[in-house]
Amino acid sequence: MAKQFGVGDDALAGLKDPEHHPFPPDQKAALQFADAMTSGPGRVTDSDYAELRRHFSEAQIVEIATVIGLFNYFNRFNNALHIEVTLMDPDVLLRRVEEAAARATRLPDLLDAVAGILKEGRRYSRVVIDRKASSGMGSEKVPDTKQPPGGISLVIAAGGKVAGTLTVESDREIANDEEERSLLGRVAKILAARMA
Repeated sequence: MAKQFGVGDDALAGLKDPEHHPFPPDQKAALQFADAMTSGPGRVTDSDYAELRRHFSEAQIVEIATVIGLFNYFNRFNNALHIEVTLMDPDVLLRRVEEAAARATRLPDLLDAVAGILKEGRRYSRVVIDRKASSGMGSEKVPDTKQPPGGISLVIAAGGKVAGTLTVESDREIANDEEERSLLGRVAKILAARMA
């Protein structure tokens, strides 16, 4: 979820060891407070509060504690009832794909980035973006796009010619999901612009 809001991989890795990651002091204090609140009752020490007070007002501390408590509640509730994590919002996913397309200088890097975004954001078990799906880039021949079991396969067309395929597989029921197909079609159009 954090990645949907622009949190980078480096910062996410730093969450495992906030003491040694170069978070700003206010963020580090809030993360230590979150760890203490999440570890269990009685784990928040006077020094945790003192450090928070160096960076935040009392009202801000209450707000921080409320957000941490709410997410602890959601996590326990979802775990107890075996509720799956929410899928990434389609608009957020498309924005991330567009940002990856704007950043990537090499097509293989873009395809890897988009596959990662799709896997993470839509919980696909497998994502294959094949730009060699036809006998030659730009071939008029449409490649075989048999639908994988529990998956979707789409042709990526650029300039009226086949540039490749986008195939996803999932444990979720997506094969007949028109919204999922529509989303993947929009991703394919973004890729097609770079593959043209």
